[in-house]
Amino acid sequence: MNKEKRRTRRQPMRYTAWVALTPTERHGCVVSDVSDSGARIDVQDTKILPDCFVLLLTSSGSARRFCRIMWRKPTQVGVKFERSMAEALEAARLPATAADTKAAPSPDIAPDGSEELIAEPAKVS
Repeated sequence: MNKEKRRTRRQPMRYTAWVALTPTERHGCVVSDVSDSGARIDVQDTKILPDCFVLLLTSSGSARRFCRIMWRKPTQVGVKFERSMAEALEAARLPATAADTKAAPSPDIAPDGSEELIAEPAKVS
């Protein structure tokens, strides 16, 4: 039997969300379970997802999480929540170049350069 490796307990749910592939392109997904530190996300094809991305929890993008993929299956990924996109990229050991910054969505960066607070996701019954 496999020993549970997660530090925080995951809560099952079915919550519609979006992966921000670029600043203007979103891909629909379903969050199927979530914890304080990560989530399992269902998508049609995980090959289109970058190793690090912003998960939009509302259609307006007001609630979001910076994610780093920890494991992949054909239609599911397990992600760890990071504090910022830079932290996600660093943890994944990807170069954070100027080109990456332009390509990666950064909706949590305010015009003054400070990161806005990330709202907690609404619970769905």
